[in-house]
Amino acid sequence: MRKILAILFLIAGVIALCGYGAKHHARHMEQIVADGASGAVAASVHGLKTTVGGRDIEVSGLADSAAERDRILETLDTVEGRRVVRDRMIVLASASPYTFSAEKTDKGVTVSGYMPTDIAREGIAVILDRDVPELELASGAPGGWTIVAQDGLSALGKLNNGQLSMSDTTLSISGEATTPADGEAALAELKDVPPGYAVTTSLDYLDDGEPIDFQIVYSASDGASVNGKLPAGLTPENVADALGLASISGDPSIAISGDPSSVLAALKILSSWLAEFETLKLMLGSDNGFGLTANASPGADVELLNSALSESLDGADAVTIEAASDLPPEGTSRVNAATGETEVLTAGYWLPQMDFVVGYGQCRDKANALLAARNVNFVTGSARLDARSLRVINAITSLVMKCVQSGDLRVEVGGHTDSQGDSASNMQLSQDRAEAVVEALIRRGVPVEAIAAAGYGDTKPMADNDTEDGRAANRRVTLAFTQ
Repeated sequence: MRKILAILFLIAGVIALCGYGAKHHARHMEQIVADGASGAVAASVHGLKTTVGGRDIEVSGLADSAAERDRILETLDTVEGRRVVRDRMIVLASASPYTFSAEKTDKGVTVSGYMPTDIAREGIAVILDRDVPELELASGAPGGWTIVAQDGLSALGKLNNGQLSMSDTTLSISGEATTPADGEAALAELKDVPPGYAVTTSLDYLDDGEPIDFQIVYSASDGASVNGKLPAGLTPENVADALGLASISGDPSIAISGDPSSVLAALKILSSWLAEFETLKLMLGSDNGFGLTANASPGADVELLNSALSESLDGADAVTIEAASDLPPEGTSRVNAATGETEVLTAGYWLPQMDFVVGYGQCRDKANALLAARNVNFVTGSARLDARSLRVINAITSLVMKCVQSGDLRVEVGGHTDSQGDSASNMQLSQDRAEAVVEALIRRGVPVEAIAAAGYGDTKPMADNDTEDGRAANRRVTLAFTQ
């Protein structure tokens, strides 16, 4: 009995051992097949997947091309121990030409075109910080495509706006950068584009990167122009307005930085002096420093004009004023750009034209109105006409000439002072000042026999000498016509 039991136990052990060996061998073979299948698809472009049941292999996913699918199937056929290979692969469509484009506006960046892999599309999404489902997967991309597309998009991102276009191995990028330095920084993103790619670029700039440097050129006969590079906020219209001119020519560029306030302040100061000049050139730089060169109108006191303008333009690096030269022929007519008055060159002076019916009353009223609007001023304590006297002396000349020649009138130029100081000295000073005006008028063509000077000192005040305004009103020149 014991023998029988031993034999049965032995038989059962052998049977169990055989079953275990068969099952272990099957698992071993399945693992061999699975490892071989995984190795066959490891280098696939889009990450093909394999599953193994027993010794049967199923391959699924996206094949980059028919050639890749065939290559995968051929490799799977060589897997040791495999029995059946089931193909569940989908072949990715091919694009030709292979294109990608992007546009940057103030609303953001839009993209369209193809990407060779999901990983490449995710890289674009990282750059844009958003998903890009609009980019279609397609095969056929040239080598290095993903890097070139990402570098091109990075370059576009550094522009203010622009377009990126890729077609096979050509890339073009155009747009606007703030400065050339910004444009260079954007294009530096393309420095690693691999050989074989053709890159074209076309950039415009808000600012040429050059320092602020411009000049304003003025002519009493021809008006003004501005050229060069203006600071931000300064336009030709601003310049004309600050100078008191109706318009200004020129086509300057305008920087994206800079403070126009100091320039405008200087121009507004200059506007009150502009009528004293034949020509003028004002040059300004990035440090807000400026220099001025000019030719004074005929008859101006160049020394006083230079001193007074230098003081007014306190920030000027240099002010150089010379006497007028190269005047046109006698009798030439023009419209003065600063004053708007029609002037005629007479005896070497630009005299404004006056159109009125001549008569004693009209001449008297015109003289009173003229001197109320434009006072004749002198250097303190002297009979020297001040730096701003030219226009009023020229206007007085035109008025007196018309009244003398057409109305057969005579004129007395009276000099008056305030009550400060010695009366006798004031009388002499007023006489000297009246004579200075008479001499200026005679030089301009007023007949000697038709004009006389008289000093009245402080004997005929027209206002209260106890106030500064009153004293200023009493320091005056008068014109008195007689028939």
